[in-house]
Amino acid sequence: MIVRLFRTNQPGVLLALLLLVPLLFLQHLTMVPPHQESSMPLYKALQALFTGTPWAYGAAVFLMVCALAIQLTVAMNQAELTDRRNHLPALLFPLLLATWAIPGALGPAFFGMPLVLWAIGRTWSIAGGGNASGALFDAGMLLGLAALFYMPFAFLLVVIWASVSVIRPFQWRDYLIPLMGFLIAFYLAWGVLQLIGITDWRPLRTIARPAPFSDPKRIVLDGLQLAVLVPLFVVSLIRFAAHYQRGVVRQQNLRSSFLALATSLGIIIGAVLLLNGWFPPVLLAAPMAILFTFAFLGVRKAWLGECAVIVVFSLALWQQYG
Repeated sequence: MIVRLFRTNQPGVLLALLLLVPLLFLQHLTMVPPHQESSMPLYKALQALFTGTPWAYGAAVFLMVCALAIQLTVAMNQAELTDRRNHLPALLFPLLLATWAIPGALGPAFFGMPLVLWAIGRTWSIAGGGNASGALFDAGMLLGLAALFYMPFAFLLVVIWASVSVIRPFQWRDYLIPLMGFLIAFYLAWGVLQLIGITDWRPLRTIARPAPFSDPKRIVLDGLQLAVLVPLFVVSLIRFAAHYQRGVVRQQNLRSSFLALATSLGIIIGAVLLLNGWFPPVLLAAPMAILFTFAFLGVRKAWLGECAVIVVFSLALWQQYG
């Protein structure tokens, strides 16, 4: 029932987020993320807000989960990654994020992700033709702002370059303009920090972050997640490949760009996991919400999709309240 609801193209189904998100993330209202002395400037400003206003963190989590769910849906539909428009990412993203996120552990990567999706959306907009300079500059600057929350996002410049390489004929300025936008964002941040007396900012040191909380349920949850999500991942890849083959050239190019985004986020996950022993769950939940959409598009044996969502929903509730 719930999968069939979000499989439609009716914008009104997004109102269900007003019930789903508070139900899944209510625990975050009573949590404050652990303070980190070594943080990127924009997240450090948020930390000051969370410390001074206890309820601000939970409210920000609610707002950002809804925003990211809608952004993923809009980006997927505008890029025509699937054969027909739907709102399944708006359902899958909160479920997957709640399945992997410990209450209070949503930090800089989570709050910077809306800027990443905005940057990717601006990049994909050049597929319509015309002058792409403005869109690519915006994408680079937005990615720079996202990196001011979470430094590893700087690596996603390669996604912009990879997208340009498959969408447009080679023009050297299309690769230089995003880098200029990115560097300008960092230069402005450095200038502001100098003006307010912060002179010891070292962005690379912010990448090493200890796990925010221990989670004794992790071993059991990991086993259950693998049993449910690995088959779902395999089915999604098979369906994605089928959609890719029958798409027109524009759709294939944008789907290739999505693969570049998912691969780059996977590289960030691997590097951060190797360094810190854990990774921000939003890095996995965002691309998987789009990829898993392909597994739920078929109407044959729809009950299997409904059962899978119920199981993931149960795992999410166990993670948040168990």
